[in-house]
Amino acid sequence: MTEILKFRAGVADFDESSNICSPKPIKGEIVVKPSEEAEGFYDLEWNAIEKVASGNVEPIELILIPGTTKWVHVKSSKNGRIFCLVFSSDEKYFFWLQDKNQECSSLNELSTADKAIADKFDELLNAGDEEEDQQISEDADVDMDTPAQPSSEQPSNQPVANITDFLSKEVVMSYVEGLDSDSAQLQRLLEYLPADQPRNKQALIECLRGPYYYQATDNLSRILLEGIEADLAVSNGFGFEFAGEGVLGFIKGARKKGQQDQKDSK
Repeated sequence: MTEILKFRAGVADFDESSNICSPKPIKGEIVVKPSEEAEGFYDLEWNAIEKVASGNVEPIELILIPGTTKWVHVKSSKNGRIFCLVFSSDEKYFFWLQDKNQECSSLNELSTADKAIADKFDELLNAGDEEEDQQISEDADVDMDTPAQPSSEQPSNQPVANITDFLSKEVVMSYVEGLDSDSAQLQRLLEYLPADQPRNKQALIECLRGPYYYQATDNLSRILLEGIEADLAVSNGFGFEFAGEGVLGFIKGARKKGQQDQKDSK
């Protein structure tokens, strides 16, 4: 897939109790490209581009869904250019831009390239809630003088407790309604309809409009929170490799399985 965005950025930890954002001293790179799994979605990958004493640094892989994800400038930062990737589930990832800014004398002033990146994110994600963005921009303080020690851990975020925290009914409905009736993506989804339902697009839409979607996601989410044994059983049942505990681990495992299936079909 063709890259849409590619730029230097590091990750940062955000402490909600103190509102302090502490960038990690690791050089990294963000790449955004169209999702291979769903048309209209985007894949964002962050990878370290240098070796650190603590060993390998785990990459960050995220799915960006237009209308539910935002790239927000943290204007309260006085010692660096910090942006926050915000999801509708209130999950947040903080990044600090690392490309040299030779145009401006102020450390927190955005360069022309920085603004172009922000504009491109707005275009891709259809950002629109300026009042909420402003609140995020003003809430986080940034501690650039005392960065955290290198770590292989990802930024600390609110846990995903329910599948709908990540994938709302509205997002699923919009995706299904945009599929062609004879598409391979739709045919795969029709396989999961209840046995007493016809296998067609309208039946799937009606099923999603009713209580079935929430009942199914709530039941599965509760099972995923019961512990690692339940998580292992679920991943085995769905036929993909265990990728971590809880709902987030399930989502990561399902995503990797989808990527592998797509590669195998080519």
